[in-house]
Amino acid sequence: MDWSKAKTILIIAFIVTDILLGYMLFSSEKIVEPTVQQDFIEDALNLLNKKNIILATEIPKDIPYLNTLIVDYEKNSTSTLNNAFFNGDGEIQSDNENLVEIVHESESLLVLNKKKLLIYEDKNYVNKFPNLDEDEAIKIATKFIEDKKFDTSDIKLSFIKKENNTYYIEFSKLYKENYLENAFTNIQVDKRGVKKFERQWLNVKDMGETPIYTSTAPKAILGLLSMEEVYGKTIKDISLCYYFDPEKHNYLEEPKAAKQGKTDPAWRIQFEDGYKVFIGEF
Repeated sequence: MDWSKAKTILIIAFIVTDILLGYMLFSSEKIVEPTVQQDFIEDALNLLNKKNIILATEIPKDIPYLNTLIVDYEKNSTSTLNNAFFNGDGEIQSDNENLVEIVHESESLLVLNKKKLLIYEDKNYVNKFPNLDEDEAIKIATKFIEDKKFDTSDIKLSFIKKENNTYYIEFSKLYKENYLENAFTNIQVDKRGVKKFERQWLNVKDMGETPIYTSTAPKAILGLLSMEEVYGKTIKDISLCYYFDPEKHNYLEEPKAAKQGKTDPAWRIQFEDGYKVFIGEF
């Protein structure tokens, strides 16, 4: 007998057996995860129903994880913003680290929190869009973002409502198909066009190599039971997101001063009225 050949065959057989056993063990661990089983989910929903919290979406059943991101705030110079919003014709009434104010006719732009938060307003009441509907409001908001030279490849329309003849439109940031919070671009559109624009955005600098796991969605939503502010609301979306909390990054005395930090995986729970809750192991 060719013992060398026989040993090789045995080694290969053991390797294949180990791979199969590992796969079976991994599959078994996924199957027996108790918090994604139907009984657990039904119990969780019953508890939410007792608080009049209604589910109007699917509950993800994956074992959730995301890699850490290193992010920082989007910031622009005064001249860049003046050119983007007013073709350089705005009057700069204040320009320091904490507050920039640019005014042009009926329009104004405030830049707050060390150039991280933008607030634009137009007080001109000219009726430009007499037949405004939701689709047109979204087009107007999107074009405004593009005209002001902001990238639209990483945004997603995440909420819209109409109230008192004004459309309130929220765009959220995406990174590799997952939301990146807290970043937002909120726009109010009425018959004049864009009457208000608010933006605080995050840029991704790097991605960590190690996946970070968090609680499953059925387990995470039980955290809503202690939040009285969501009683009586309807859940519209449950999705895993990258969550940046500035208070975690050595800025406890002045959390809005955080310049850069790491994200954590979290469940982003959005309700029908636009209210959002983030649940993770922070």
